[in-house]
Amino acid sequence: MVLKPFVVQTGLRYNSDMRIKPILFFLIVGAIAGLFVYRERNRVGQPGVVSVGQQAPDFAIKDESGKLVKLSDSKGKLVFLNFWATWCEPCIEEMPEMQTLNEKFKDRKFQMMAISVDNSWDVVKDFYDKHNLGMPTFLDPGQQVRSLYKVRGYPETFIIDGKGSVVKYIIGPQHWSDPKLVSMIETMVKEQEANPAVPDETRLR
Repeated sequence: MVLKPFVVQTGLRYNSDMRIKPILFFLIVGAIAGLFVYRERNRVGQPGVVSVGQQAPDFAIKDESGKLVKLSDSKGKLVFLNFWATWCEPCIEEMPEMQTLNEKFKDRKFQMMAISVDNSWDVVKDFYDKHNLGMPTFLDPGQQVRSLYKVRGYPETFIIDGKGSVVKYIIGPQHWSDPKLVSMIETMVKEQEANPAVPDETRLR
């Protein structure tokens, strides 16, 4: 009889510990996952990785007509650099809203560059026809530009200001018709328009 309270208390303590341990485990895992997402979104201080605030690496890539286009051709504009693929389900959701965004800003200091990592223009053309898309797209079959930007999944978007600095890095699909995101782009485009005009030879033709 003397031992009974001790046995009961020990059992309660054991059961309580068993309930607390899974909670602590999920809290720790959640904290680690949150830190990873934060670092991925900002990419600050990681050697060899394009970070917010850094100069975006210049590159040259061909459009559908075979014309070679450089990122630096768009100096003075806000560049919306998006990496995607026709087989990427989240990209299928995002692309129509990117089209709407491009229609809104294409006649201003704004340049959209949708870079496909597909291997053939045929699948890209079919995709564009199927989804009624018309924004500028480029093919990166060897994934050289993707590697340059250390892209790990699709879609990923880099927003680059007129001086060539990365101002936003976004993982995953976004609802680009959302008023908050449209307002964000509007503000950044106005910042480029407030700057002195860039000589014509530096603009994307």
